[in-house]
Amino acid sequence: MITATARRLAALLLAVCVLAGLPAAGWAAPSSTPAAPHGRTTFGIQPSGAKKPDRRPNLSYSVTPGAALRDHVAVWNYGTRPITLRLYGGDAFITADGGFDVLAANKKSTAVGSWVRLGKGRVTVPGRSHVIVPFTLAVPRNVTPGDHAGGIVASLAATRTDAKGNKVEVDQRVGARIYLRVAGKLEARLSVDGPHTTYHGTFNPFGTGTATVTYTVRNTGNVRLGARQTVRVSDLFGGDATVRRPRDIPELLPGSALTVTASATGVLPTLRDTATVSVDPVPVRGDVPPPVHPRVTASAGFWAVSWTALGLILLAVAAVVVFFVRRRPRRRGTGAASRRPVEGARRRATAGQAAAMTPAAAVLAIGTMATVLAGAPSARAADAGQLTVSPRHGSDTQPLTLTMAEPCPSGTTNVIARVAGAGFPRAGQIVVGNAPLATYQKTPGGGASIPLIYTMRDYATTAGFHTLRGTYTFTLSCLKGAFSQSSVRDFSGSLRFSSNTAYRDGTKAKAPAGAGAGAGASSSPSSPSSASGQAGGSASPGGSGTGSGGSSPAVPNGGPAAPTGAAAGGVQKAAAPTAQHSNATLIALSTSGFVVALLALLVGALFWVRGRRARAAVTSGSSD
Repeated sequence: MITATARRLAALLLAVCVLAGLPAAGWAAPSSTPAAPHGRTTFGIQPSGAKKPDRRPNLSYSVTPGAALRDHVAVWNYGTRPITLRLYGGDAFITADGGFDVLAANKKSTAVGSWVRLGKGRVTVPGRSHVIVPFTLAVPRNVTPGDHAGGIVASLAATRTDAKGNKVEVDQRVGARIYLRVAGKLEARLSVDGPHTTYHGTFNPFGTGTATVTYTVRNTGNVRLGARQTVRVSDLFGGDATVRRPRDIPELLPGSALTVTASATGVLPTLRDTATVSVDPVPVRGDVPPPVHPRVTASAGFWAVSWTALGLILLAVAAVVVFFVRRRPRRRGTGAASRRPVEGARRRATAGQAAAMTPAAAVLAIGTMATVLAGAPSARAADAGQLTVSPRHGSDTQPLTLTMAEPCPSGTTNVIARVAGAGFPRAGQIVVGNAPLATYQKTPGGGASIPLIYTMRDYATTAGFHTLRGTYTFTLSCLKGAFSQSSVRDFSGSLRFSSNTAYRDGTKAKAPAGAGAGAGASSSPSSPSSASGQAGGSASPGGSGTGSGGSSPAVPNGGPAAPTGAAAGGVQKAAAPTAQHSNATLIALSTSGFVVALLALLVGALFWVRGRRARAAVTSGSSD
């Protein structure tokens, strides 16, 4: 019986298992080939010939107004399933982080994007394949010269579900860039708006703070450019804070702008600090632009106040005044009979007070003057050497060469040069950027022969004037490094224009008073024509070599050599001691001046309190 019962239980259990397994098997069969997950579809677009794609990095053309072009793009599908893509042309722009982008399909294009006509607006691309699409580009007859940019975009719109179950519209886009250069007058120029600086202090009265420098770089020319940037934050005494150099701008389209933010640490609060931004225009990689304009420099002061230190000083002065006032004696007279003698004593006390305050006022004035004179940065120039401008006679379109009579002092590695005269900025215009001294050919006298890349006519055009007249002085400064701001020694020479197109008397000359006081001084407006020299120069009209960037100089070592000896205008060796600026001396003098002024203030307060005590004693005696 037990055996029969066990058999029936086993049969029942087997039946249950079979019935339970049938539905599972029926649902599992369809899932044996699961559907492809909804991920991002991979596709691309590139320049192409009529039959197969080519290796061009972008669609780049040089045209004249009214030209018509025919070309092709290849649209790729890297997935396994066919996809349908939308194709359209759009204008290019620079994003907030400096990237290249093209307008979306729902944005109206007014330039290159509107000139593109595609053979197909939509294209279906099989899996693991590509389709070649022709297009035409019709350039208007009234188009302006210079660079114009756009792109041809392949777009895939789809609806996806996010992690929370929401329906999201996703537009995947890829594009092929279009660079169009229209013939005509080309201008490669940048400008700088700002800088605007905000100081962030600290509760430590003797500590340093931080600063945030914001400025905007604009492409005011008509060709696309890159830019190298340098930011400097200096205090009232000439000391520099630590600023992380902003990254280079790879590409800036004509008419576009990019806002840049830099942070500085170790900013000394000296009431009025200065931020200086220098931007060197550079060609875009792979491009051959026209002559690039010189470095652009903009400076602006900002308030850097240590409120903790200022509060402590005011509290100390107030405590001293209160201390002496509270020690004032209160005397009373003996009667009205002494009023007449008291009146005489009052007059004598008033005269004594005036006599006592006179030395205090003098000491206070001297202390204040010492603070002002000591706190201001020194503007003395380095001792000037002799510089020959050759050829001695020539025209405004003839290249020039600057020849130093002697070598730069030991320890100097870089040079910078500027020209000053009628039409140029007061601080001078850069003609040789902050460049390594080893770039240039040496003369038998140990100096250097520095050929200028551009002519006087080019420099005048850059500065925004056309008439060359009178004497123009070239000042070449020897620097200790690519980021040095102090001239160790200056060399100066001049030439004189007798007409607008011809000059004579390219001779040696000594630097005028104040010339070259700071090779990298920030006394320059924000216009491109008044750029002052900073580190990291580029191949531009203002720079015949590169600074710390380490790229090849614009003028090779084998450039035209300047004549020496008698042919160079009779240059004679003249030993001159070198001089350089010392920030330590400025700080010591400024600190001493501040201490003297503070002591003078305390002494004046003491005399004032003593005078008040005398007058109070007289008044008390007269009232009694």
